[in-house]
Amino acid sequence: MSASAAFPADLRTRRARYDLWLKETGPAVAPPVLGLEPDATLSLDVAGLAERGWDDLPLHWTPENGKVLHGGYGEDRAIYDAPAFRGAGEPRTLHLGLDIFASAGTEVFAPLDGCVHSLQRNDNEKDYGPTLILQHETGTGFDLFTLYGHLAADVLSSLAPGDAVDAGQKLGELGDSHVNGGWAPHLHFQVMLDLLGHSGDFPGVCRKSEADLWLTLCPDPRPLLGLPPRS
Repeated sequence: MSASAAFPADLRTRRARYDLWLKETGPAVAPPVLGLEPDATLSLDVAGLAERGWDDLPLHWTPENGKVLHGGYGEDRAIYDAPAFRGAGEPRTLHLGLDIFASAGTEVFAPLDGCVHSLQRNDNEKDYGPTLILQHETGTGFDLFTLYGHLAADVLSSLAPGDAVDAGQKLGELGDSHVNGGWAPHLHFQVMLDLLGHSGDFPGVCRKSEADLWLTLCPDPRPLLGLPPRS
């Protein structure tokens, strides 16, 4: 989840075009994980952790009764305490994607038609582990990208850059804490309007002082998936 700061000059225009596309086209999207429900949410900010009696996300935790929980877009989280997030100066604690929590081995699917942009194993402490980025044509003059972090290792050999994928096609499975960067099993799902030169990796957390730019570049994934947006 390395950091980058070179934003495109037409960022606001790109975002306006994305929002219009989403509003007018209403693309048919397959859920990246089956079982997503609008009210099945999990918060990992200070209040959310306190509500569960946690001071961090437990390493081997999975949702109770086989449920699928989601949350985290735009959330300020103290759990990003590894060196890659803290660094010098202001730490990166604001989450840019949607986390979808389920058990290791849960299947992950492509929400839209597209192609494989890149894959990479990101092995830093509390990183993504095996990571996949897809590129999607919208048919309206711009492309968007989706990222899938914390996958099982098989995805790195089952897909390759340039491979076409169909909406609803299985991409891989959720990895366990031994391969997914050292987290409880979950999918980090993120939408990007530009990759800023990245391949196989993209920042999933930003500094709070830079939130406006990063949240413009990385729209809330929930409306794309048919879920209520961040309130």
